[in-house]
Amino acid sequence: MTRSFPLRLGWLLLAGLLPAALAAQDRTPTVRLALEDFPKVGRAAPVMVLPYATASGSGPSDQPFDLAMELGNVVVIAFYPGDFTAGCTAQWRAFAARAGSSLAGVVVVGVSADSLASHQRFAQELALPFKLLSDPDHAVARRWAAMDGPRPRRVVVVVGRDGRVRFIDPAFAEVDPESYARLAAAVVAAKEKP
Repeated sequence: MTRSFPLRLGWLLLAGLLPAALAAQDRTPTVRLALEDFPKVGRAAPVMVLPYATASGSGPSDQPFDLAMELGNVVVIAFYPGDFTAGCTAQWRAFAARAGSSLAGVVVVGVSADSLASHQRFAQELALPFKLLSDPDHAVARRWAAMDGPRPRRVVVVVGRDGRVRFIDPAFAEVDPESYARLAAAVVAAKEKP
């Protein structure tokens, strides 16, 4: 298949000639997830629509968290392995401690496979002022390249006000002050961009 085939495929589809063209070439169309679909600094953030919970309860089922609705805000997305684990508890306590300083004025969300009920208990226990998103089948974590085999890994992403990825830490270390310093610098830089 040449590089021009997808472009020709599009034109043939628009012209209504795709079935005849495929039959003539004995080709079957396929859809593949390209590496370009993963988040990359400078590119538009991938789609993210997930149900969420906070310390006060689950969000409305007809109004899930939708990253596209956050245009105009700087958003920090923290993928993490699971509620109530030692590392995740340390990470979210650190995020909560920074909510009034380096994370002030920023939308912070967490993403794990845990249920909304688990997220609510976790947020209550730690008094978290953030939304925790439930991704039970890891579909969003996969799309955002935040999986390490069968488990999600700690990945932190900063999305700018324009919806573009501004920073990715693919190996965020929950107890390393340098990880938080890099995140704080990325948030400041994202706030400065229009």
